[in-house]
Amino acid sequence: MIKPLLTVLTILVGLQASAQQVSKPVLVSGFDDVLRQSENTGLTKSALKILEKDKTFAGMPELYQAIAGEEKREAKFNLVSGISTWFHGRIQKFLREAHYPPAEFYLRNWLTEWSIEVFKFEKLKKILAENPGRQFIVIFDNSEPSLEIAEMIRTHFSDRISPVYLHQVVFRGPRAGTFSYITAFDIALNEMKFGRMSAVETAKVAQAILAEKNPELVIPDYAYCPTQYDPCGNVAQELVAVCSQVQTKIIEICKSRKN
Repeated sequence: MIKPLLTVLTILVGLQASAQQVSKPVLVSGFDDVLRQSENTGLTKSALKILEKDKTFAGMPELYQAIAGEEKREAKFNLVSGISTWFHGRIQKFLREAHYPPAEFYLRNWLTEWSIEVFKFEKLKKILAENPGRQFIVIFDNSEPSLEIAEMIRTHFSDRISPVYLHQVVFRGPRAGTFSYITAFDIALNEMKFGRMSAVETAKVAQAILAEKNPELVIPDYAYCPTQYDPCGNVAQELVAVCSQVQTKIIEICKSRKN
């Protein structure tokens, strides 16, 4: 009886260790061109975009629900944005209507916090300090300020952040310690490889993208749109079909814009 009991205990300890390895990380998110379409390629364009009705990106609400769904806090993820604190109510309304999980807000006081890079880095340090021992993922766009912050993150917190996701709003080459994405599905596939998202959760993100009839809500016209796009290398067998469908949709959208 002792040997079988020891075997069971060994298995349980192994399962517990495995569960700890793939536990969901703390999610830190940007806002403009991550959750809300804003065209962060220029100050004037971004200012004009803020006057329009807020639009999100297909699949992002489903992705955030999957990543942050097991979070025990009332706020499921941390939203860190250089946008002014004046827009707190508007952002809260946008997140609710787009079906994002509840967020903790870290917005910039434009009167006292002049540097976007310093503001975001200091807030990130605060969030890490408040969650000792936990791993993080960070999702930003690939604007110049975000690239600088990504480099600071890689330098100071590479042991706790895996990875930094950067939305490929404008085309840029690979950056050390970062993962560039075109749609939420790219992030979902990568999180599944880490063992932090299931095939069902990942497929749900894909289905949201496939169900979206407006191509502007998949990839807005101002954003980089690749005519050569293949997220399906080494994808799990159960996701091959849906991954191929997402790939086809993205390529068709982008080719239509090149003509």
